Amino acid sequence: MKNTNDIPTICIVGRPNVGKSSLFNRLIGSRRAVVVEQSGTTRDRFEVVAPIKNFTFKVVDTGGYISEDSDALSGQVKEQIYEAMEEAELLVMVVDTIAGISPADEQVAAILRKVSKPVLVVANKTDNIKLEDDAAEFFRLGFGEPIPVSCAHGRGMRQIRDKIVGQFENLKEHEEGKKYLKIAIVGRPNVGKSSYVNNILNRKRVIVSDVPGTTRDSIDTHFSFQDEDYILIDTAGIRHRRKVKEAVDVYSIMRSKESIKRADVAVLIVDAADGMTRDDTAILKFIEENGKACLVLVNKWDLAADIQDVTMDDYKKQLIKSMNLLSQFPIAFISCATGKNVIDTLSMAKVLNANLDLHVSTPFLNKIFEKNNPSLVAIPRSKKRPNFLYITQTRKRPVEFTFFLSEPHNVLQGHMSFIENLLRENLPLTGIPIKVRLRKSRKEREQ
Repeated sequence: MKNTNDIPTICIVGRPNVGKSSLFNRLIGSRRAVVVEQSGTTRDRFEVVAPIKNFTFKVVDTGGYISEDSDALSGQVKEQIYEAMEEAELLVMVVDTIAGISPADEQVAAILRKVSKPVLVVANKTDNIKLEDDAAEFFRLGFGEPIPVSCAHGRGMRQIRDKIVGQFENLKEHEEGKKYLKIAIVGRPNVGKSSYVNNILNRKRVIVSDVPGTTRDSIDTHFSFQDEDYILIDTAGIRHRRKVKEAVDVYSIMRSKESIKRADVAVLIVDAADGMTRDDTAILKFIEENGKACLVLVNKWDLAADIQDVTMDDYKKQLIKSMNLLSQFPIAFISCATGKNVIDTLSMAKVLNANLDLHVSTPFLNKIFEKNNPSLVAIPRSKKRPNFLYITQTRKRPVEFTFFLSEPHNVLQGHMSFIENLLRENLPLTGIPIKVRLRKSRKEREQ
């Protein structure tokens, strides 16, 4: 398993609340990192492969550096910062022009001097020309001329992009067409999402803690395994609005839902001791509504004391009984604590992704319904029976079929369930949401 080490890496560092995530968003050209006026919003490092002046870079956003370890979590944040700096070729230190040099800035600068890597100092919040003289103060840090920018207004972005590109030779032009299998790891807080990612990557890539809500942003990690390129997207825990108390958590949940939308496959992790909760059900429905393939993983199977005497088959039956929608999706059992069965889930996700490209010919589809015409489904006497004529596939990703018929307004839910069940029985659609659209046939419209 390898990371994208052939791509130059830029690591953004600095004390809390100087605008690191704002600069990150500006450099990659999209609002991917959570930005709120709250110190310490970013905890994990967050990386994206993106073009800067048509050249490919990996840009890494890190948590704010705090010298004292107030708790175990802040120690893990610091460890992530050190690892990110070690892996980078260029370090970008962000400072606050309005606040000036603080003791925390001097501590960060002292660490960067020991790393022996090129450093660019970006003086953020330089919102106008008058403040540029104040930005000159950061010469004292010893890394050359600071670059005055305003991430809030986009001021100075061209200059910093020029400086970044100028630090490297033999850069690769950005390949827009390169395909990655994007897998979003989703679920409620504290079910093991970050532990799952760390198991896949075989290193402590994201912060793992028993404190719910440790991951606040969606974190992309690029890697290759068995000649396949992947992006793992570790997301913040999704929970019902009634349980959300802070603004940053609202943004985090929004990012998690956006991650599902941009992923190819969603991996929904549930806690074996809890089963399918109301929040898990809502997440699965959101995945289905957005047409994404989904693999359901039951984590902590080895730790759940209440289910010691329950077999996996019986547990799976109970899950499906609690939510019938689950019958459409593959369910696997893992232990993120020991790594059991975790790596095998990549091949399962790969199969699901391939099924999203399913293409079925119209003759084959209609052969399925030749002896099982939905027109024969029982209906109330007061209803007029619709005449189903033929079906064709009209879309991939998400998989969509269109059935042409007379009287679409007389179609009942029983007809739709009959059609979907028959399609799933005859096609490789496990784990794949499908849409069946109804259209009145042209002949019927002309009559």
